[in-house]
Amino acid sequence: MDPVTSTRAVVLASVPHGAPRAEDFALTTLPVAAPADGQALVRVLDLSLDPFIRSTLGGTHLGDRAVGVGDVVGGRSVAEVVASPDGSLSPGQLVLVETGWVEHAVVDAATALPVRVPEGVPTSAALGALGMPGLTAYAALVRHVRPEPGESVVVASATGGVGSLAGQLTVARGARAVAIVGSEEKAALATEELGYAAALLRTSPTFADDLRAACPDRVNGYLHMGDQATLDAVMEQLAVGARVSLIGVPDQNNGAAPTRMRVGAVMAARAEVHGMVVYDHHDLAADHVAEVGAKLAAGEFSMPEDRTVGLEQAGAAFAAMMSGGNIGKVVVEVAAR
Repeated sequence: MDPVTSTRAVVLASVPHGAPRAEDFALTTLPVAAPADGQALVRVLDLSLDPFIRSTLGGTHLGDRAVGVGDVVGGRSVAEVVASPDGSLSPGQLVLVETGWVEHAVVDAATALPVRVPEGVPTSAALGALGMPGLTAYAALVRHVRPEPGESVVVASATGGVGSLAGQLTVARGARAVAIVGSEEKAALATEELGYAAALLRTSPTFADDLRAACPDRVNGYLHMGDQATLDAVMEQLAVGARVSLIGVPDQNNGAAPTRMRVGAVMAARAEVHGMVVYDHHDLAADHVAEVGAKLAAGEFSMPEDRTVGLEQAGAAFAAMMSGGNIGKVVVEVAAR
């Protein structure tokens, strides 16, 4: 095999103002240095596209992940080890690692985690249901919403990487899951595959009435990843003692006005409102992987993916996701194994 000395990469071409566009990203070629001891050269197989990346493009992410013009866009991958000079990783081994939007990368071997998924479960699950989106859903349910049998739990963005698992976890705990979605196609997936008792179109002129009909005893739990109008409608339908997990504000990330909370509705419901930052919940990772992995292996949970082939398509796929065009966890297949 010829040595790898360069890689194709996707860099930020312009800082998005509003929703990102495909032309905000550019494909380029960058040099790849030979790995030193403590490092590994990896080949990206599957690249995860996640909504939080949008905040890194504008420098508003909670961490230190700001991406400037000309920088490689960040992202986590399932990658194959090509070379590891000190033998800490084995060639051919699959690892979960931060590579960015590239085909090859040199990474610190200590940060590359072995990919472990149950037999019969795709390795891309490490990026979705068994990865960060899955842990987000699991922690929001276990720590924040805490659904009880018979309660009604509403999930915004219900067919995305987080929402698709959140609904199934809710149903597994004996509660009713109600989906908020952006299209009839997503509504069908929610009710036919993901176990939601009802799916509501957030763009419907009768959305507030539809929500009342779907939750006649009001809303006991809510996972927010929607727009301002969705949040307003749900807050007005909270049951006394409701629990709310604020997971994402995609419209705000895309340049909309800061999301507002109807404080009076929170007070009237004596509701709990929690901010979800997944990095606070890594202590739940083992329980999350054990429960969800077993459900996936048994065929009891579904893992919908929105898969795009080719690194050059990453920018367009990301723009589509941030405009609600995806169904399921968004993954770019950079290379086949």
